[in-house]
Amino acid sequence: MTDDRHPGWRARVVHDEYAGEPDGDALAPALVTAARTTPYLAKGVYVPHAANMILAAWHSLGRDLFQRYLRMFHGVTAIAVAFNRDTDVWCFDTADFRRHVGITTTPADLASERAEWQAWLDGEVYGVIVERRRAGTTTWDDGTTAAVEQWLEVESVWGMYGHAYAREEAADLLHTCAA
Repeated sequence: MTDDRHPGWRARVVHDEYAGEPDGDALAPALVTAARTTPYLAKGVYVPHAANMILAAWHSLGRDLFQRYLRMFHGVTAIAVAFNRDTDVWCFDTADFRRHVGITTTPADLASERAEWQAWLDGEVYGVIVERRRAGTTTWDDGTTAAVEQWLEVESVWGMYGHAYAREEAADLLHTCAA
């Protein structure tokens, strides 16, 4: 992507091949249940005080009873599930999570958490690389010269979940770096 206000600059949106799970303590707790692996609570997001009890309940209760258990014993008001063929990610808002982030209205809106996890599951995680063009000439041993052009990386940011979000960030970062 380029911007006419900043000639000689560009931002590239590229797949982040080494993206980890979404993280940030303002993200709702997330239970990751993948085929052929042991379910776990994601560590990079808020981990509820009763994490061990929640995992034990997942193992002993069925899907429907688990949702009821979360609502009855942990004050959950919203559950959002991101999924693909092999993995489900259950996002939920325990009462202690809502206190932690200052949510006062219920049910909590977990749409953005679900969207981040879905992007991760779908491999829709990106990085942005801002580059500046450098042009010049090279003189060879025989005295001839040649025009050269190369793009030099100025800044990069990784781990952006969702292509639309990555494009927005690319435009902002391009403007910030080139200004």
